Amino acid sequence: MLLADRGFVDTGLMAYCEAYLGWAWTIRAKKNLRVYRPGKRATQIGNLPLKRSQAHCFHHISVTDQKYGPVHLAIGKPLDSQECWYLLSSQPTSRTTFAEYGLRFDIEESFLDDKSNGFQLESSRLRQAPALNRLCFVLAVATLFLVSQGTVVVETQQRRFVDAHWFRGSSYLKIGWRWVRRARIKGWDLIDRLFLSPLPDLEPCFSAKSDVDKRLWQLEITTEVFAHLAT
Repeated sequence: MLLADRGFVDTGLMAYCEAYLGWAWTIRAKKNLRVYRPGKRATQIGNLPLKRSQAHCFHHISVTDQKYGPVHLAIGKPLDSQECWYLLSSQPTSRTTFAEYGLRFDIEESFLDDKSNGFQLESSRLRQAPALNRLCFVLAVATLFLVSQGTVVVETQQRRFVDAHWFRGSSYLKIGWRWVRRARIKGWDLIDRLFLSPLPDLEPCFSAKSDVDKRLWQLEITTEVFAHLAT
């Protein structure tokens, strides 16, 4: 399943995922996205009524002026926030849609690792696809090694030597990177084989309290489902 943010609301991408890749998708939408519900006048998502700690699901609707569909929509508003979530999906939406989309926040630290907090990928200014492919291959190998090193550091309870947060505040890659840098000075051991634990993460990364709130707020909502069946 493709989980994407608001910048990826594109009907061409939706069609490509379904027709050519065979992927399901859930994409967060902007409140000004136009929706068409069977038997209803066209409106923007932001105009749909919604109270705090409440969620609604709309099925078999169309979106954009192209009337792309049928797609499904879940909208929800956290109890302690003014921000609403508008989730478009290729699959029928329900309360679990929010939990599934919440998994996307688990890769936020990876975005930082690739860019400003790590490899500085954007600073390469490469625009040729073959050159970018080669660079991304090198970064993928480096990522695999550093994540493995960071995983071993956490598994052996040595994280506090390189990550001072009370809870884990850095990605496994960043922990591994810091360990390698310190190892060059202090003579610490480095891994001689790759290690990625298949077990659930016992120490998830929370870089800020707001991240914790984003992942947990969906547990506080009640869901009402409106099954608008296409005629």
